[in-house]
Amino acid sequence: MYIEGKWIMVNRLFMIIGTGSGQREDFTREARDAIARAGLVLSTERLSTNLAGAAKVRTCPFGKLAENALSSHAARIAILVSGDTGFFSAAKSLRQKLTEHGEVQTICGLTSMQLLCAKLGTPFDDVVWLSLHGRKGSLLGAVSYNRRVFALTGGEQNAQQLCRTLVEAGLGHLRVSRGENLGASNEQILTGTAAELAEKPCGDLAVLLVENEQPGECCLPVRDSDMERGSVPMTKQEARWAAVNLLDLRASDIVYDIGAGTGSVSMEMARRVQRGLVYAIERSIDGIALIDRNRRALGCWNVLLVEGDAPGAMQGLPVPDAAFIGGSGGTLHETLAILKERNPKIRIVITAVSLETLGDAQQALSDLAFENITISQLSAVRGHKADSNTPLHANNPIFLLSGGVR
Repeated sequence: MYIEGKWIMVNRLFMIIGTGSGQREDFTREARDAIARAGLVLSTERLSTNLAGAAKVRTCPFGKLAENALSSHAARIAILVSGDTGFFSAAKSLRQKLTEHGEVQTICGLTSMQLLCAKLGTPFDDVVWLSLHGRKGSLLGAVSYNRRVFALTGGEQNAQQLCRTLVEAGLGHLRVSRGENLGASNEQILTGTAAELAEKPCGDLAVLLVENEQPGECCLPVRDSDMERGSVPMTKQEARWAAVNLLDLRASDIVYDIGAGTGSVSMEMARRVQRGLVYAIERSIDGIALIDRNRRALGCWNVLLVEGDAPGAMQGLPVPDAAFIGGSGGTLHETLAILKERNPKIRIVITAVSLETLGDAQQALSDLAFENITISQLSAVRGHKADSNTPLHANNPIFLLSGGVR
């Protein structure tokens, strides 16, 4: 309606339509009906190629879809998005931009997971899914602790690169199915090992289904008896469980284990950050080999090995959300300073078994103005059945210092 020199839209309807693979034959009946009723259809160039001949279709870059919809005088506007409107879709951000300007209706479409699993003849009710299409995140954690993982890929984390990541982590043997250009005339579906698909180039319009027949147990704590120890010092389970809880880990966190030793804390943290990564930093070659054996035995493939001394070994690693320091080789203050510089909101836990280390850690945390500093001292005693008695044996006491933004 045109009133006093400007257009006023009455009862305007925005229809966000999931188009599945983007091929017209994959549109649902509801989607086709909505497009037919629309006064204007907005689409990216890729999706619009399947609507050739429809005069009311206007193509624009993805980032301009909402802007073009709001500037249109049409009462019914269809906006096409790929896949399904509820599955890692642009529909969420579009709805937020359009809601104040009219009624918003979403119309579902087929997901790429449905399309791939149907073509493979396999169900998807037990599949864990994630999107790495233009997003940060790690496939390793999801694959470590789940039998079947579906991943949207693209950008720096394209399908071929993700398979290379699996190979580098030691998972080159896993079965992987790759669907590229699903539903299109140039559709290609390949199944093989991660190592095989890592050698095959792939475009951005691809998805992966990764299968791990022996996933790790992310819901269980790591017990001392689970670990191969050798002669390397290890943070005992009572202290380890308390220390890791103090870090307030989130599922997608990037975490450093500095002075990783056997890797027991690395494994404990890896099970908490099922969508993240743990960088086990250890200067001893024998220690690195031991950590690798433990990560393989426990299925903690989201533990990545970094040989070297901190803080030098931290160079080039992703910015951490949290860090555990079990040993710093006399560089505690410098290491903490670099960690806080890289992430002012980092969460820290330090262990100390001597009064000297305790004092150094207190001073460093105070000098660097860490928030929420806490100090705890743990003394654990274990009982072991021997004949008819259960004698008690005390572990060495340990101090836990924590700090950072909670």
